[in-house]
Amino acid sequence: MTIKEVSQKYDLSPDTIRYYERIGLIPPVPRKPNGIRDFDQESCNWIEFIKCMRSAGIQPI
Repeated sequence: MTIKEVSQKYDLSPDTIRYYERIGLIPPVPRKPNGIRDFDQESCNWIEFIKCMRSAGIQPI
């Protein structure tokens, strides 16, 4: 999935997803040979986990 598809699916902006990756909340997302992020199921599971933690009120340090 592209970052646009993931952002629509999880109702997050692409910038937020990139930020989560940059600060280490989610592991590095696999990339296609041309450098575009290619979200797999594991990457999507991490985003779901982060959304769940946010809704529970848990904030990263």
